[in-house]
Amino acid sequence: MERSARPLHHAITLRQMRAFLLTVEKSSASAAARLLGVSQSAVSQQLQEMEKLLQVKLLERVGVRILPTQAGRALMAPVRQALAAVERMEPAIAEFRNDGTGTVRLGTGATACIHFLPKPLAQIRAQLPKLQVLVVTGNTDEIVKGVENGSIDVGLITGDPARPNPTIHVEEILVEDLIAIVPKANACRLPETLRPRDLAGLPLILFDPAGRTRDIIDAWFQRDGVKPIAAMELGSIEAIKTLVGAGLGASLIPRLATNCLGPDIVSRPITGPIQRRLCLALRIDKVLDAGLRTTLAQLRSAAAHMS
Repeated sequence: MERSARPLHHAITLRQMRAFLLTVEKSSASAAARLLGVSQSAVSQQLQEMEKLLQVKLLERVGVRILPTQAGRALMAPVRQALAAVERMEPAIAEFRNDGTGTVRLGTGATACIHFLPKPLAQIRAQLPKLQVLVVTGNTDEIVKGVENGSIDVGLITGDPARPNPTIHVEEILVEDLIAIVPKANACRLPETLRPRDLAGLPLILFDPAGRTRDIIDAWFQRDGVKPIAAMELGSIEAIKTLVGAGLGASLIPRLATNCLGPDIVSRPITGPIQRRLCLALRIDKVLDAGLRTTLAQLRSAAAHMS
């Protein structure tokens, strides 16, 4: 008698499918792990278990990139369909979990995480103590991608997505100026309001070029015919402030981050001015359960008090 094949696919989990799809889309297990809010080893284990269950190689490493095999490419469409089907289950059960339990996955940049989120997160916890808010940091493009694929429920991003997506709703909640910070030892030789050419003579400690704020800063310099040359490029706002305080250069940072400057740093307004927009991004078909409604309300309220 011929023995039927064992239904291995029945054991595949949603976590494994999300890990597989994000790894393929980002060509990186570490990038997938960052968006999922787990360790790289956890993603690697999920991928290995998925290959073991399906008894086929799904991914292969080509240089520093991870690419799908022929079997992996064939699996992408069914995985997307399965995850989309899970998303469509949300409306059917939303009314049964309006008690404020569950998890909200919030994506944001490092500056907003440190200097904007603490107060609204505290208010959310006070209002819904059983709700878990999982914060994932990244640049705007990474966060928007997470909102698109469902690994992030709501994004707090800088400006609009690089490529418009009709499935994503973007809502501006805060406009803030960028401010120059310089070492105290250099401040006496600089005017009260700084132009790009005033900073061009100092070493510049700027944001990582992958971030949207860096694009805004570069455009400000270029409008005055100055090509900014960064002595250092960092993703951490606190590292930038520390290095400016050590006398190693000047920078431009969002006003949000100027509340706690050290004694060796002087802040100055700049010509323009130049501003950045903080926006909420979420899918238009996202089900707004009690946890997500409260999260959105507190983010809007915090932004309104800072305007």
